[in-house]
Amino acid sequence: MSPSLHHRTILITRAQGQAPEFQHLLEEAGARVLHLPTIEIRPRPDQELDHAVEALKSCDWLMFTSANAVEILLDRAQALGKLPAPKGDSPLPKICTIGPATADKVKSYGYAVDLVPELYQAEGILKDFLDFNGGRVEGLRILLPRASRARELLPQTLREQGAEVNLIEVYDTVVPKGSRSKLTQLFKSQPPDLITFTSSSTVSNFATLAEKVEDVQQFRCAVIGPITAATAREHGLKIVVQAERSSVPDLVRAIEHYFQQLST
Repeated sequence: MSPSLHHRTILITRAQGQAPEFQHLLEEAGARVLHLPTIEIRPRPDQELDHAVEALKSCDWLMFTSANAVEILLDRAQALGKLPAPKGDSPLPKICTIGPATADKVKSYGYAVDLVPELYQAEGILKDFLDFNGGRVEGLRILLPRASRARELLPQTLREQGAEVNLIEVYDTVVPKGSRSKLTQLFKSQPPDLITFTSSSTVSNFATLAEKVEDVQQFRCAVIGPITAATAREHGLKIVVQAERSSVPDLVRAIEHYFQQLST
């Protein structure tokens, strides 16, 4: 039996360094993979990161909504000599992550994760976090290191419930240099069968970069979840695949299913 994505060309728009797992899974399924990052992860200046490191001492919960935030914050804490030993006298506070990939990043530093929601998005964190804490979060001190321009639903709702949320932006997502010309050339020379998006920022930056690509809204797109899908619709993109759960393996399975259905 031929691989399910044999002869299919699929474009990954994830940041440099975050595509290998996605690319490997697609290639295992037989796809020809193109990688053109539409975002670049840029840590905030050290002085701003240091505020987040200091805040680790005084919070009850550390809430991560991306693996990028984990790496940037914990690496800075390590560089300052302020990263607690996983089983030391002054461990990190309880940790909540938005999904299993972010949890795996935390675990790679030797720390346990206390809560991963069933639904891998802010709405899922809110529901399961409230349940975990018996429906009451009043007075809980929560450190939320995240990207700039992220959704406000999570911190806003937690504050409305009485939690003290220390929101610190630890990185920006920017458009990589030279991406516009590379994208235009790619669509002229080897247009993909499917464009994949794993975050709203990959969608928004793609829409900006693809302004000169002819009929770009006719290309088929696959998205990792409902928030990314909503952003894609705002830009008029054609969504044909949406993962059931917001993870790369689930997105690959959804892509395979889509092309298998086309072949029957």
